[in-house]
Amino acid sequence: MINSNKFVYPAFIQQEEEGMFCVYFPTLFPEHGWEFPLSRGKSKRIAIKNAQKDLAYSLAGILYDNEELPEPISIQSKDLSQGMELIEVETSFEPYADEIKEHLKGRHWHINYYVEETDDFIEAIGFKNDQGMWDIFYEGYPEEEEHPDDHLLFTVKFWTEAEEKFNQFVEEIILKRKKDKK
Repeated sequence: MINSNKFVYPAFIQQEEEGMFCVYFPTLFPEHGWEFPLSRGKSKRIAIKNAQKDLAYSLAGILYDNEELPEPISIQSKDLSQGMELIEVETSFEPYADEIKEHLKGRHWHINYYVEETDDFIEAIGFKNDQGMWDIFYEGYPEEEEHPDDHLLFTVKFWTEAEEKFNQFVEEIILKRKKDKK
């Protein structure tokens, strides 16, 4: 997975009120990329240098999760407001390969299901197995009702598949069981 390819993604840099420079990737992270910076630095140069590393980590994580890297999508200058400077951040995995490899060792997924009636979350955790797939575990079974396979629910390749299957599991098994106990 770690290769020497170079990647270039559009971003914008903006100086925040406290003086830090922040680098945002709104088209790479459409849900939160406009509000939350990927990187920060005390100067533009440091912020961009940090963005190169953080972008490499993020892209490596996407690949590790069995997803395809998103195509770089341009940021339209009309979408920028005063103080936002359009930049392109170029990175590769090579300078950070050892660090990324170490970082990915502990990578896992948390899959949550929100139960509105009780204002509670039901959670599963996913770990990558030796076949490159994700084993999804649920540890919420009561001790007296042990689930077979040491709490392994299912194995999937993609996050979306894990989320869909876990939601189905919660709705068909956990919530039904709770209703039946009432």
